[in-house]
Amino acid sequence: MRFLLLLLLALTSCSSNRRGVEVLRWAEKPVYAEALKNVPVDRQLHFEKVGTYYEGKPGFEEIRKTLREGDVIAYHMGTWEARKAILKGKLTRAGYRLLDYGHLAILTGQTGELRLFSSQSFKGPNTLEGDETLEDHSFDVFRLNRWAKVDQKRFHEFVVKSQEKAGNWIGYDFSGMFGLWNSNLSPDTAEEIGHDYICSTIVAAALYYAGADMKVSNRKGLLDLVSPKQVVASHGVLREFPKQ
Repeated sequence: MRFLLLLLLALTSCSSNRRGVEVLRWAEKPVYAEALKNVPVDRQLHFEKVGTYYEGKPGFEEIRKTLREGDVIAYHMGTWEARKAILKGKLTRAGYRLLDYGHLAILTGQTGELRLFSSQSFKGPNTLEGDETLEDHSFDVFRLNRWAKVDQKRFHEFVVKSQEKAGNWIGYDFSGMFGLWNSNLSPDTAEEIGHDYICSTIVAAALYYAGADMKVSNRKGLLDLVSPKQVVASHGVLREFPKQ
């Protein structure tokens, strides 16, 4: 454990003024598929940043009022804030230092209130937190440009089915966390929804299931770390559902 902590600290010293480190910039590059060039404009998808909040600063309630279902929340920490958390033994905060964004969630409103749908280590896919918990974090808000054309019913189905399939903390994709192998990013049916995801891949898979095929993976899941920034910086296409 001590060796791991020292290794993390060494990595986090690679950059002092920016979120993330240069050695992992390859994982932050968005995917641009050549096929998207021929997609009609009304079917092209991308995210737009529509809000930013810094923990401890005023204005949280104002930004909270603008949030809606489908908004993607990208969490971040400053250099010294993340380093301090790691020094305190909070190793799950290492992602905040290594990547531009350390965590990702998407808002769902199927219960009548906005909940954060994500996947976390030792918790798996869940909607345990409401949007009020965002006040304790720094984050950017990203909105899909054609969310109204996404199938909300299928989105809600994914939220439910992914939690049912995971069942417990094993539902977190530890192999995906290291970029070794990602759970199914393009499920067409409930049976194809994976048993385990990390925060970024569960958002990408949920969007795909609902009809938004965001091009987030360079190598179709193999040896491919799908980072939170890679999701929100991605471009995609409204897809057609296979005939049942």
